[in-house]
Amino acid sequence: MIPRIDYSDQIDRALKRSVIVALIGPRQCGKTTLARERMAAESPNYFDLESPLSLARLEHPLLALEPLRGLVVIDEIQLRPDLFPLLRVLCDRDDRPAQFLLLGSASQTHQRGIGIIGRSHRNNRDHPVQPCGTGH
Repeated sequence: MIPRIDYSDQIDRALKRSVIVALIGPRQCGKTTLARERMAAESPNYFDLESPLSLARLEHPLLALEPLRGLVVIDEIQLRPDLFPLLRVLCDRDDRPAQFLLLGSASQTHQRGIGIIGRSHRNNRDHPVQPCGTGH
C-alpha cells in the first residue's frame, strides 16, 4: 500500500503560519485541484495566469491585488516573475489583509526564483510544506 499524504491539511497548517504558501510541483500533479478546494475559479481572488481574463485583470497588479482580502490564489505563478516584488510588499503590510497561495510548475518556478525569503512555505512531493529560506 502506498502511503497517502494529506496535502490539503498541510496547506491549511501552512496558511495558518505564513502569509504566502507556494505549492510547487510538476504539471498535472493536482496543484490546481487542491487550490480549487479552497476557492472557485470564478472568485475575484483567483488568478489563472494562463487565462487571458486573469492576465487582463493583472495588467496593473497593484490595483488588482492590493484591495483583496482573505485567500488569494495565483496559479502558474512562474509565468509572471515580475509579481514577486509586489507580493513581498503586500505581505509586509501591517494589517496583512490577504494571504497568497501560489501555484507553480517545479522546474520553471525554480529557474525564475520563487523564493520570497522568510515569507513563504512550499509544498511539493519531495518537500511537504516546510519553511523556505532560499526558494530551494
